[in-house]
Amino acid sequence: MMRRRVQLVTLDCALVIAEEGSFLAASRRLGIHHSALSRRIRDLEHSLGTALFERHSGGVRPTPAGAGLLRNLRRVLADLDGTLTMVRTARGVQGGSLATDLEAPLHATEILDAVTDVIRSRPDVSLRLVETKRGAARSP
Repeated sequence: MMRRRVQLVTLDCALVIAEEGSFLAASRRLGIHHSALSRRIRDLEHSLGTALFERHSGGVRPTPAGAGLLRNLRRVLADLDGTLTMVRTARGVQGGSLATDLEAPLHATEILDAVTDVIRSRPDVSLRLVETKRGAARSP
């Protein structure tokens, strides 16, 4: 299988090179030496049997094959990121509920800030606000 020979980090490097337009700028962004980055891409091109970038004095640009790979790669990596995020956020939420008490007196802006933080950090969780009387039992 081809995917076992291609490292995810190398594919990510190819995307950064395309975004930066040069190996040197990409190496600075990634924090690795440009010669190591160049070797990674050369090895990837060798394993695929095609050039992914046209190298010229002003930098690099994707070849037609490279442009196709990068276009599909962006989609695949976005799907992978979404899947990993889903798994990470679902690990503690499976069928359970989360309750929190907000002590009065809170200003409306403090409540809205807290709710906003929950929504941003847990997009996979539905939020239900329930007002209870002090000392009353809550139902999930």
